[in-house]
Amino acid sequence: MATFLYQKQVMKTEKSKETAKHKEYLNALMPQFLVLVNNRVPIKAALFTSFFIISNTTQADWTTKFDTRAFYTDDVALFSVTRRLSLKDDPTQPVVDRPNQGGDFVYEPSAELEWSGNNSLGEFKLSLDAGGYVFADKSAYSHGLYEFKLIQTFATGSQLSLDYNFVPDLFLGKNVLRHENLAESEHDEKLSNHFWSLHLDHPLTENLTLRLLSRYGLRRYNAPFQHRDTQFWTIGPHIEWQINQDVELLLGYHYERGVADHQKAINVDDDISYVNHYASAELKVRWLDRLSSVFIIDYEKNNFTSQYVHDEHFGTSENVFQGEIELLYELDKATTVKAGWQHGSRKLTTDGQSVKNNNLWLGMEYEF
Repeated sequence: MATFLYQKQVMKTEKSKETAKHKEYLNALMPQFLVLVNNRVPIKAALFTSFFIISNTTQADWTTKFDTRAFYTDDVALFSVTRRLSLKDDPTQPVVDRPNQGGDFVYEPSAELEWSGNNSLGEFKLSLDAGGYVFADKSAYSHGLYEFKLIQTFATGSQLSLDYNFVPDLFLGKNVLRHENLAESEHDEKLSNHFWSLHLDHPLTENLTLRLLSRYGLRRYNAPFQHRDTQFWTIGPHIEWQINQDVELLLGYHYERGVADHQKAINVDDDISYVNHYASAELKVRWLDRLSSVFIIDYEKNNFTSQYVHDEHFGTSENVFQGEIELLYELDKATTVKAGWQHGSRKLTTDGQSVKNNNLWLGMEYEF
């Protein structure tokens, strides 16, 4: 029986040949998206690397993937934070000060274009992913998710990945602004989130791969919460272990420092700067030729570093425990049905009890 990852790679290879019309359409989309990314990513080194890899391309093929899921969440305020708590996503997406905002149904459409092939360095992949969460009743929480990723695999087996992730106008909910004179005012809290990450994968053995991750990001808040604007830096190792042909284990740890621009605040004791420790374990098991499952356990600890005595975050920390299970059934080589459940529990040291979040989903992924 082939491994789970090997079967996925074979499926993509078999579907790599597209019609001329399809290629023409996708090639027309590429420059427009690159213009958008270039306007937002001021990292010249990343752009130079991208263009160097693309310019040395000898051949390439397109793959398109559509993914759609329907969720039910019991807390709309925590839904996005819980969903993005992952080694492969944004585990430190901002703390939500006002959870328990009620449940809702959520629809997640997403589309990914992947351009893959060979160049003088080895194999490469360029992917553009656009999606979002659409809330049925509480539409203020609806938002988009955008990602640009470039992966270069070298002849040695090592792999270099560059990633840009953008979430615009994410609504966190109503929040209270506390002034130095103890006066309070309530406002909508929103932010736009950017992060750039670099991954270096190197095979230690035939079945063991070490990944080193570094990340830099910006969180930009709306008025009157601009003093919460945050820069953050992340480093950490991941280990991927192919235990046998049907079982794979991923372990990872991240250390992150986030510094808020609290000096912008006048007469406001509010500083969300933090030091974060995050660890995760992900187990993939193929039970049958078409049936597999994913089990994930996450732990996160946020230590807030505010120096304001009257700040609600002063001297506090937040502990997050989370678990997830997802079942995947392959209807055919192009279509996979997914169903899952995710449970999160988070607690500030100053709170009397933890806050829970449950997410259930059913979805389908289609590749061609």
